[in-house]
Formats: sequence, structure tokens, C-alpha cells
Amino acid sequence: MFLTLLIIGLIVYAWKNRSVIGSRYFLSTLALVEVWVFAQALEMAALDLPTKLVWANIQYMPIMLTPLAYLYLTLQLTRREYWLQQRWLKIVLLIAPVVINILVWTNDTHGLIRQNVYLNDSGLFPTVGKTFGPLFWVAAVYNYSIIVLTFINLAYAFQEKISIYRKQIVFLIIALLLPVISNLIHITGLNPFRVDTTPPVFGLSAIIISWGIFRFRLFDVVPIAHSIIIQEMKTGMIVLDDKGRFLDINAAARKMLNLSSERLIGHSIETELQGLPDLIRICREGKDAVQEMVFKSDETKYYEVSFTKITNSDNEFIGWLLQIYDITERKLAEEIVRHAALHDALTGLPNRNYFQILFSQELALAKMRRDVLTAAYLDLDDFKVINDTYGHDVGDRALVEVAERLKGVLRQSDIVSRYGGDEFTIILPQVGDDETIGQIGSKILETFKASVDLHEVSLQVGASIGFSVFPRDGDNINVLLKKADQAMYMVKGNNKGNYCIYKE
Repeated sequence: MFLTLLIIGLIVYAWKNRSVIGSRYFLSTLALVEVWVFAQALEMAALDLPTKLVWANIQYMPIMLTPLAYLYLTLQLTRREYWLQQRWLKIVLLIAPVVINILVWTNDTHGLIRQNVYLNDSGLFPTVGKTFGPLFWVAAVYNYSIIVLTFINLAYAFQEKISIYRKQIVFLIIALLLPVISNLIHITGLNPFRVDTTPPVFGLSAIIISWGIFRFRLFDVVPIAHSIIIQEMKTGMIVLDDKGRFLDINAAARKMLNLSSERLIGHSIETELQGLPDLIRICREGKDAVQEMVFKSDETKYYEVSFTKITNSDNEFIGWLLQIYDITERKLAEEIVRHAALHDALTGLPNRNYFQILFSQELALAKMRRDVLTAAYLDLDDFKVINDTYGHDVGDRALVEVAERLKGVLRQSDIVSRYGGDEFTIILPQVGDDETIGQIGSKILETFKASVDLHEVSLQVGASIGFSVFPRDGDNINVLLKKADQAMYMVKGNNKGNYCIYKE
């Protein structure tokens, strides 16, 4: 009775914590043990052989499935979900339990599990007397093979873990070892009680596991750390083995990399991330690295990816830890700051400093191509009168309109900037003959003929323009701008609202 209540209590505990990693298989193990204990108790209480055989047959379901559930439990707790993801493996491992259970219920026709069955009432209570059939030993070999796999898994995990986790693994090993010893004593005939003591010993194992739960928080420390710290963190986390295969990935990384497939574990990073060659390249290089990357899907996102080698206690390389940080907000903020530093706050055009950078780049390109380039200096006529008459707010809005008109009349390859106050400078790549320059000057002046309507006032804004040509008039920024400025002042002095091409 105590054993039954204990197992039921643990089942309730596992059910309440069913969201924690490992609890599902722990719950399955406890449920199977409870069926085993209950069926054995009813077998012992029955007085006739047919009833005893029914309850003995029922016990074969937990006998064949409990080692399997415990294997799955240890695989999940030791973070080897790759094997749990293999559906074919689960199917293969279930074949023997299904076949053995069918043979148990049809034993009367073939005697492959039990032979020479009789009611033995020589002890304190009647038991089923029998000799084991040939396939019973097949079932035993299957069960012990599963147990050996479980021990191997726990041994590897013990070798890799730090002290507190090793204590947890020791509890798992002891909890498995006790029923194994009990079962060996029973099937070898060394048990003096003539009753299989494995189910009650499994109850003792449940007590040991429960001590691990409450003393070392067997299902809390690692799983909750994994589910909360890893699974719910905003940083993307990926664990790869030494061959570049997925061992673990959290929800954040799935979202960042747009990985919807649930079957990533065990798959190669090169197969699953073909669209991210930079990520694969870093993995191939085989050294720690930090790199910024741009991932494009529905929207452009910026990430910083950190590659760190994982080593075991002997400092042997065993895999990779990838940490992915979303730096989109930072990059956008940097872009805003960068844009503000390089552009005029009022018109959004390149400012004086940025214009000189762009001019240098275009001039270097023209020199490399042995091409021509034209610089223009534009000054608004009598703009001070507008500011003095209507105020600087109206003047600022007029400057914005001027910037829009210049961008609208020039080519996409041309560069226009607000050089300061009411002065604008322009770069015209691959333009150098006077006829083309004249056409461009006329187009710019034509766009100024329309009045600037600012709701409460309509203004007529005029402009004077001076042009200089590379390489005819100079081969550096200062000379070309100076000569364009001189040409512009010639217009100012003679006939405002016109253009002039610099001539020696």
C-alpha cells in the first residue's frame, strides 16, 4: 500500500511539472511501474491459476516497456534528443515488446514464453509454477540490451558533467541498478521468495529518484535552466557537434534563422543553412570568431554571430556553441547617427563634409577611367530678402522645396548637396562638354521659374550657377569648386538667374 501511494504521489508530482524536460518519460516510467506493482499484487491475491495467469500476462506490458521508458528519460535528461527524434528507432524498439506481449497472451498454443505451467501452493500463498520458454530469454536479452544502452548513456554523461550533475546521474544509475539486480536474482532462480521482487524494488528506485528530485532537484536544475535560460532567452543559441551537426537549438535561433523544421537535430548546418554561406564559412574555418551578418527575409535584420569551441574536461574539441545576437536596433541607431552626421538636417541632402567625400570618390573614379566630370556651384538670388521679409521658417521651407526641385531635375547618378546657407553644390559625373553643361544649366534654371507656393505665401526664388570641368579646369576638389564659385559670381555680377561655364 505504501509503495502504491508513493508512486501515485510521484505521478502527481510529475504531472504537475509535465512541462519540464524529462517529466513526460518519468511519468511514463512511474505509470508502468504502478501497473506492474498493481498487477503483481492481484496475481498474488488470486487463488486459481487462470486468474493468476491473467494478471501475470498483464505484467509483461510494464516488464517490456519500463526499460524503454527509462532509456528515453535518461536520453532527454542528458540532452541527447537526437536519438529521441528518430521515429524509425522508436518503431524498431517497440517491435520486441509488442511481439512478446502477443506471444504471452497466446502462450497456451505454442509455449514459447512459459512451459509446464501449474499452480504451486506449497508456500505461504499459491504462485504460478513454470519453466521459462525459449522466447522468454529473447525478451530478457532485449530488456538487458536496453539497460546496457542506458548505462552507457549515463556513463558518457557522467564523464562530461560537473560535480552537481554527476550526483544527479549517480542517482539515476543507482535507481536503475537496483531493479536490474533484483530481476537477475529472480530469473536465475536465486530468489528464495518464489516471487519476482523487481516491482517493489522499482518502488525503492522511485524513492531514490524522488530524493534526487528534492535533494538535487533532478528535474529542475538542468531542465529549467534549459527551458528558461536557453529556450526563453532572446539570444539565439545553437549547439553543433564536431562534425557541424545540430545537437540543440533554442526558439530564438529558430526565429532568427527562419528555421521552421522540427527535425534539425542530427542534421548538418551545411544542409539546413544553405542560404547563409557566411555562417557555414565560419564553421568550416574551425576557429573562434565573431562576425556581423545581415539576414534578409521579409525584412532586413542585423545579427552578431559568435562562434566558440566547446571542449571537454580533457580540453578535447567536441563541438561548437553559436550565439546569435539581434543588433538590428543598434545598427539602425548607428545608421541614424551616421546619416545625421553626413546629411543636412533641413533638406536631407549631403552636407559639406559628406559632399567632399563623395566628390573625392567621383574624382578618383574619373581619373581612373580617364573620364570627365563637372562641378557646379549654385547660389540662390537675394535669399536674404526672403528671410528678412517672411522669416526664417518660410525661408527654411523654401530651401526644402529648392532641394526637391534639384533632385527632381538631375540624374540619379548626379550628386547634389547643401553646401551651406543658400548655397548648393552639384557633381555631374561623365559630363564635360559645354553643350551638355548648358542644357543641364538651362533645365535647372527652368525649374526655378515656377513660384514656390507655401500656403500662406507664394515666392519667386531665383538662382545663379557656375560650372567647372575636370580635367580642363583642375584636378582637385578645391580648385574645381573655387573655379565653379568664380563662374557663379560672374553671373551674380552681370546677369542674375543665369549660368556660366568657367573659362580662363
